[in-house]
Amino acid sequence: MNYVEYEKNNCLGPHNKMDLVMNTLTIELVRSWANEYGDAFYILDTDAFRRNYQELLGEFTRIYNKTSLAYSYKTNYIPKLCKMVNLLGGYAEVVSRMEYDLAVEIGVPPNKIIFNGPYKKMEDLERALLAGALVNLDSSYELEYIRTIAKKSPTKKLKVGLRCNFDIGEKKVSRFGFDVEGGEFTNIIDELKSIKNCIICGIHCHFSTSHRSVESYIRRTRSMLEIANAYFNRDQLRYINIGGGFFGKLSLSLKKQFNNPAPSYRDYANSIADQFARRFEKGDRPKLILEPGTAVAADTMYFVCKVIELKTIRSREVALVTGNIYNIKPTLNDINLPIRVLSSEAFETDSKKTVDIVGTTCKEDDCLYKGFKGILSHGDYIVFSNVGAYTIVLNPPFIHPCPPVLEYDAGTEKIKVIKRQESLKDVFTTYTL
Repeated sequence: MNYVEYEKNNCLGPHNKMDLVMNTLTIELVRSWANEYGDAFYILDTDAFRRNYQELLGEFTRIYNKTSLAYSYKTNYIPKLCKMVNLLGGYAEVVSRMEYDLAVEIGVPPNKIIFNGPYKKMEDLERALLAGALVNLDSSYELEYIRTIAKKSPTKKLKVGLRCNFDIGEKKVSRFGFDVEGGEFTNIIDELKSIKNCIICGIHCHFSTSHRSVESYIRRTRSMLEIANAYFNRDQLRYINIGGGFFGKLSLSLKKQFNNPAPSYRDYANSIADQFARRFEKGDRPKLILEPGTAVAADTMYFVCKVIELKTIRSREVALVTGNIYNIKPTLNDINLPIRVLSSEAFETDSKKTVDIVGTTCKEDDCLYKGFKGILSHGDYIVFSNVGAYTIVLNPPFIHPCPPVLEYDAGTEKIKVIKRQESLKDVFTTYTL
């Protein structure tokens, strides 16, 4: 057995000493799993998820001890991960009734659920508010829902937060939240204050942007603190929520593919928590809430697939594998994820070809890796890392049902099925056949 690693040419293997999964995988081990579960599957490393969560929280609490993490369910709602967040004392950050119900189903108390998102039905708002969840309003239509709920339940205190929209120095204007600069924010505050049993207890922001730099978070935090100071009494806000969008841990090959440097957990803490610590030195300080998803989940999953054919079409070399682009990059981005090749071949030559690794669908753009430089053979297995963000939640049953998820304990080499292979029945059960 030759454990082939391509540590050069943008194909790095393990990016830190803690990556026990990649250090312990062998062709024999992966082949045995493939014989039982199929030639394409995910591997979940829950220990890595726990480490990420605790390290990110630790960097912030060392500066501002009233920091809490609200895990973004929409990034990866595998119940095992969501349960772990609850056991670690974190919040569930949900953006739909489905995600809210999942949180409740796995035992998250409502007062540890943050309900965000642009679309909420009145019955969903009512259920969450009356149960004591933290609801951040996003649009003015929700105001009428609040009025109706408050009138129906006059003895209940309805605690809400407001999503703030302000200039963060980018050309693209976000469509979410209340415009702080245009007067909409002031109006919604006045309207909510007129509802006797409604309390504004927090403010929230989240910008879906590619600009995840330290400078961007410094600006966001500064603006949120200015909003808190300008519109609310010091003891009124119980929390200030900075949202998510943070970089996670990246290998060198990934870092090279981004235009700007990727900040570390400590970099983010120094840019955000430090401002809170200086602003709220004494007294009853508000809670700082973060909503990480990718930052804690991305590097905790791997995708394994098998090389089933190698061919040359004119000048193009392609390797067909048993997965597809939706399994690893459902947003169809151009990033080449770190990979490792497991092979039983003993190569005696250093000759390498440039190969496009392509997938099982009938789409021309189904390319998992462009320009791989290395040796591939029929029967090899390829392990893609950093696939823990959005793959599970955005992976469609397009042509092929979704593959299984296996939890792997690198210490014992034991495997556990977290999500089984989807079947025809799973895909078509809601249809009338």
